[in-house]
Amino acid sequence: MEFEALTSSELAAYLHRIPAVNALLGDDSELDVVEVGDGNLNYVYFVSNVRTPQQSVVVKQAPPFLRLVGEAWPLTRHRMEHEVAALRRFGELCPQHVPRVYHADNELFLMVMQRLASHRILRQGLKDGIVYPKLAAHMSTYLARTLFYGSDLFLDAAAKKEAAGVGINSELCKITEELVFTFPFEDHPSNVYSAALPKAAIERLRHHVPLRVAAAQMKWAFMNHAETLLHGDLHTGSIMANQDETYVIDPEFAFYGPMAFDVGALLANFLLAFFSREWHGRQNDGDPKPFQAWLLKQVVDVWNGFATQFVALWREHEESANDNSKNGATVTPFIGDDANHECAEAYRAAFMRQLFTDTLGFVGCKMIRRVVGMAKVAEITSIPDAAVRAAVEVRCLQCAEALLVQRESLTRIEEVIELASALQMQREVGV
Repeated sequence: MEFEALTSSELAAYLHRIPAVNALLGDDSELDVVEVGDGNLNYVYFVSNVRTPQQSVVVKQAPPFLRLVGEAWPLTRHRMEHEVAALRRFGELCPQHVPRVYHADNELFLMVMQRLASHRILRQGLKDGIVYPKLAAHMSTYLARTLFYGSDLFLDAAAKKEAAGVGINSELCKITEELVFTFPFEDHPSNVYSAALPKAAIERLRHHVPLRVAAAQMKWAFMNHAETLLHGDLHTGSIMANQDETYVIDPEFAFYGPMAFDVGALLANFLLAFFSREWHGRQNDGDPKPFQAWLLKQVVDVWNGFATQFVALWREHEESANDNSKNGATVTPFIGDDANHECAEAYRAAFMRQLFTDTLGFVGCKMIRRVVGMAKVAEITSIPDAAVRAAVEVRCLQCAEALLVQRESLTRIEEVIELASALQMQREVGV
């Protein structure tokens, strides 16, 4: 059966037939339906009561193809089931940062969810130079809670394996495997290069052996390290924020994978915004440096906040491991009996060190795909001067390569900031 997106009248009538949603919107009210989806995958609608617009919801429906490309790229509609399940699970773990799901329909492959009318897509806000004072604290909490509570560090081993089996999301994982870890390093037709990007930069992606090896190592980790339930696409376009609240949306790529992938995806987007701010800042306020400094601070604060909270959750759980009131939780420390906790603490330190190393590798891969791959970021594509845009892209690629190739020698998040700042300084002095 050929897919047709719902018309406004069809969607309004459908929502009125759902008691819980009808009550939210107002019984038998006239509804305003606006299709607003600007993402790569799905149709998104804002639906509100005409007389009382504050009564509103978001409706999201999955077509049987990748919306960015069209019917030439078929895609399972069952991805909506993965997204709904992930939103509900993340909502249990971190309700203050995940929108509520009011209704899901597995036949129409749509869901109705909380509308965040007073929030803005984070990428848009960062592009405009808006400071979000609580962003780092909120995102570090979200990452710590979702990544820890979905892992073997908390869950019973059998429960974790069962959840990972149910959470297989092979079609969307394949998109990531190709568009993030493979195609950007090939002469592939899906790649899109800006007009002035130097040929040498493109050739380096394809032929520099240490870079290709590092990218392949991260691809292997992505495909084989089923550590916890991930969001799977945690960029600044998947976050909505205002001055007081932060929400994470759109987990259609959710699957069980390496913890560092979600952390790395977010940090990569802060760095992309940092390098592109050189142009945007001069347009808006004449001086890009204050906001660039704030962006780099987000990198530091998100990582440090996440690491601190993650370890605290882990330690707290193991210290209360004999409390059997936590259904599904392990009842002994992950490392086994350890009377004085010395071995457990040493293992935690080693675990976090590896997590940091992997995070840097994923930062590099995500930055590269946003420069040369199919799906780009508005902070860079909106730069009208081809030469300036290419200069920004080159700095992004240089930073990404350094993080990928040198990730095992970098031990502190501050070293990432020093690297990015040094590359930006080279640009400013014309190196």
